[in-house]
Amino acid sequence: MQIYQRFNTYPIPLAIRWSVSIAALVTLVMGLLGWFLIGQQQLSYQQQTDLLGEMIIDQFARAASEPLMADDILSLEVLVSEQEKNVLITGMQLFDLAGNTLASAGTQPFDGVQAGEEIVKQEVLPQGRDTQAWIHGDGKAVSYLKPVSFQNTKVGYALMAIDLQPLERELRATLNALVMTTLGLLAVGVLLAFLLASRFCRPIHHLVEVGEAFDRGDACEVNLVKREDEIGRVLTTFRKMADGMEAKRNVEKALSRYLSPSIAAKVISNNGESTLGGVRSEGSVLFCDIVGFTELSEQLELEDLANLLNEFFHYFAAAGNSCLGTVDKFIGDCIMIVFGIPNYDELHGVHALTSAALMQLVAERINERRTANGERAVQFRIGINSGIMLEGNLGSHDRMQYTVVGDTVNVASRICGLADPGSILLTGEAASQPGMLEFVAPNNQGSIKVRGRSNPLQTYQANIGLFREDDLFRESLDSIFPVA
Repeated sequence: MQIYQRFNTYPIPLAIRWSVSIAALVTLVMGLLGWFLIGQQQLSYQQQTDLLGEMIIDQFARAASEPLMADDILSLEVLVSEQEKNVLITGMQLFDLAGNTLASAGTQPFDGVQAGEEIVKQEVLPQGRDTQAWIHGDGKAVSYLKPVSFQNTKVGYALMAIDLQPLERELRATLNALVMTTLGLLAVGVLLAFLLASRFCRPIHHLVEVGEAFDRGDACEVNLVKREDEIGRVLTTFRKMADGMEAKRNVEKALSRYLSPSIAAKVISNNGESTLGGVRSEGSVLFCDIVGFTELSEQLELEDLANLLNEFFHYFAAAGNSCLGTVDKFIGDCIMIVFGIPNYDELHGVHALTSAALMQLVAERINERRTANGERAVQFRIGINSGIMLEGNLGSHDRMQYTVVGDTVNVASRICGLADPGSILLTGEAASQPGMLEFVAPNNQGSIKVRGRSNPLQTYQANIGLFREDDLFRESLDSIFPVA
């Protein structure tokens, strides 16, 4: 059982498994058949040998009865010599009632007995029979003992030994024939099993190839063969499943274009059972918009304006993703990115500030190219706030959006509008996050009044120059927007 379990757990191709199984079955069947045939053949040879031996010893005893009664030794020796000419007979002996040898030829039939009287003493004939047989000489000969009678009077004993080696040769020949037949059947069985298994496994291999193609995303490589048998039904089911998988993958691709990958994965993991509501979470939120967007919209064609927004937002989204941020939404000329949500991040404040610095420096590089091409430079302002927000699904049961809301979000949006062009403005909550002090300084304007709040806010300016000096930061910047 352990061998069978190990055999099933090893990554062995089905063709080889089936070949080995069929080979084992053929070996078992031929072994049992050989054991039965050899046993039957051996029994048959033994019965034939006993019949032949009893018949010869009986004829010999009949022929020797008169010479033995007349004490004609010469006739007895001639008789014994004639019987010895049989190639199966290895020895013949005649004894009188006292066990004295009267005539003999060939080898001593009964090994280990030196006198005929011992044979006479040991004579024990089976009930109902007048002949005793025994095998001796390590199984190479069988001896037959029969009383010699004249007119129903016992006058002596006849002893004959028959060679068993021809029997052994016949048995060996039979065994060799069975072994060769088994090997031949085994070879043919394994070959046929391998060919049949390979043919039967083709659809399975095709299914494996199709599955691997789907895993690679190569749906164009899918080409399932049409069949009408059971395998065909499996292929049809697999085709439907593959179509469903491809449709699911297309939905995931489309969803990831409208939502950040982390939010898309969270929405998909709910299996379509999303409910309205949310949970409180701590994080940072970044708002970035274009300075003078109304005037810019008036000067540019709609297609040019869309291309401009797409170019900047493409690099800004890459900057946010590189700092573990999640693009929440695009609102006209504004991009909103959250940090520490939906995946908790202890350094969400530092990551938000680093992302903002990347965005401003990427904007500088884009503006250098635009200015060189005679186009107008575009400036951005960024606001960052940190605190508790409500993350979850907002909207209606028919249409909802996974986003964050709360005072923290509103304040971040307000201070974005108060930031200077090309700068990064942070609230006190954002500036107090771990690892932020060395990058920020109090705003020259001091406390500022934010629309919708009764109390003024202490704001801080980020020192973008400190980021320019960091080697790791420059590598990230070059990976987002390489210098030509």
